[in-house]
Amino acid sequence: MSAVIERLAELAQLGRHDAGIDRALATPQERRARERFATWARARGYALTQDDVGNLFARRNGVRDGARSILVGSHLDTVPTGGAYDGAYGVVAALCALEALDERNAATEHPVEAVAWAGEEGSRFPLGCLGSSVFTGAYDGASALALSDALGTTLGQALAASDGGLLDGVSKRDETRVAAYLELHVEQGPILEREGVSLGIVTAIAGQRRYRVAVEGTSGHAGTVPMARRGDALCAAAEMILAAERAALVAGESVATVGSLTVEPNATNVIPRRVTFSVDIRSPDDARIDAVETALRESAGDANARRRVTVAIERLEARAPTPMDPKLRAALGRAVAAIGERAIDVPSGAGHDAICLARIAPTAMLFVPSIGGRSHVAEEETSPHDLEIGVTALAASIVEVDKFVI
Repeated sequence: MSAVIERLAELAQLGRHDAGIDRALATPQERRARERFATWARARGYALTQDDVGNLFARRNGVRDGARSILVGSHLDTVPTGGAYDGAYGVVAALCALEALDERNAATEHPVEAVAWAGEEGSRFPLGCLGSSVFTGAYDGASALALSDALGTTLGQALAASDGGLLDGVSKRDETRVAAYLELHVEQGPILEREGVSLGIVTAIAGQRRYRVAVEGTSGHAGTVPMARRGDALCAAAEMILAAERAALVAGESVATVGSLTVEPNATNVIPRRVTFSVDIRSPDDARIDAVETALRESAGDANARRRVTVAIERLEARAPTPMDPKLRAALGRAVAAIGERAIDVPSGAGHDAICLARIAPTAMLFVPSIGGRSHVAEEETSPHDLEIGVTALAASIVEVDKFVI
């Protein structure tokens, strides 16, 4: 069994439960995953560093004094019902790629560091891409440490605890200069499998906007209030949800998702008086996101005028689309061709730490297929063949990128 498959199987036992894997940031399960990464890195003689929010780095030295590092990695945390490959594959593959360079005695001008970013999923503390946001200056470190989970525990407290905190015996990292960033990830969608290819080169990471919508109506008896006189908050919410769906279909290359909905008073014989729901809109094109948001707001205005309800829409988060660096994309293409494989261009609808790294360094991503396009579920799977090809392509990409980045 290859190292990448063996290590992923080992990590998959950490946080496993009946519905998947739950490995939230700064929990005992997630800390054990960082410990495994550290053990593997130390066994190969790589120098380990960590920063104040739990980002963990394993360094393979380069030959040029003072050269900035090429970072390669992903994340070890999961959503509450996560699978074995999202994030973890990119971290394990990064370490395996460094080991592949060792086995070939391949020197690089730049140091190359495998990195496990902290809290990409935002499952415990309310900030996605937490570690990479702090590393790149997109979010203040002190503010990140002050974030609280649902029980009121701050990130700072969690990282100071013995069961989920920072690793012992690892040097503190202050260096944030980066020559380039590469991330290998499972696609989490169906395109590569449908096209019958093992590798995708990401063109751009979709922009994303998240909203909280609150619809206020009027409760009443389900049997006595005439239909024409109702202020049914749920019916108004349903119209808005379907309007967002229609707009995403019309706009093309965009998606709109309502994944959370709360109905009050939530009784079978009472007209709903209040509904709150989430909306998540994504597209590689900001104009398409604008179109879906406009349709959502127009539907809200129509509900206000026609349905005896009031609607409030709060935008919680907005991330612009993130194009990948053209020169690095070309380098990945050359690397894939050099190992005798074929890759196609694909967009990423999911968010990744690469969004943050693109703020400070040239950035590119490789995808391998997800069987059935499934992710964030226990059934998430990628074939061993594709997992191994991804590592080979990543090692070749590191060598190719090392030739020209500053």
